[in-house]
Amino acid sequence: MKIIYRILIIMAGSWLIETSPIYCQSLSPAAITTDGGYYNAGGSSLSWTLGETCHSTLQAGNIILTQGEQQPYINLRLLNLKAFIEGFYIGGGQMTAVLHNNDPLNYPPNSCDVVSVELHNSGSPYGFVISKNVVLLTDGSALVQFPNTVPQDSYYIVLRHRNSIETWSKVPLLFNGNILSFDFTAP
Repeated sequence: MKIIYRILIIMAGSWLIETSPIYCQSLSPAAITTDGGYYNAGGSSLSWTLGETCHSTLQAGNIILTQGEQQPYINLRLLNLKAFIEGFYIGGGQMTAVLHNNDPLNYPPNSCDVVSVELHNSGSPYGFVISKNVVLLTDGSALVQFPNTVPQDSYYIVLRHRNSIETWSKVPLLFNGNILSFDFTAP
């Protein structure tokens, strides 16, 4: 008897999937996440966040969808950062892939190490505004995502690493849009 009910439930579920309209997630809710990213290749894109609340998990066969809130890029202030960690630098604009070498299942081959990027006010006493942890890639690049609640203002950029000296930008930089680039390697 239990087998018949399961077959009926599976048949009814597949009929509902085939005949029901499909609705997509709205990007209007905002979530402050600990990390995330966006990848686009071959006409397909993937946007992901880490550290948000999971509302439900749906499964059909080997396809699994975990639902949560999504933070669209329009609601972020992006900092394109470039920096090298002296102890990991191997020359030619490259660093050792420390994260990948220590944990190849969880980090891609171009992952060097995790750094903390902070914004500090431009005026004395240079108060702390926000901090984000990001993966610094072997080419020295990192994309830091700050929420758009960070006011458009001038900030010192501070780079912290577990085994390096804290480094500040020479001057405060104006975050007057949604994208800012800064290169710690430039003279």
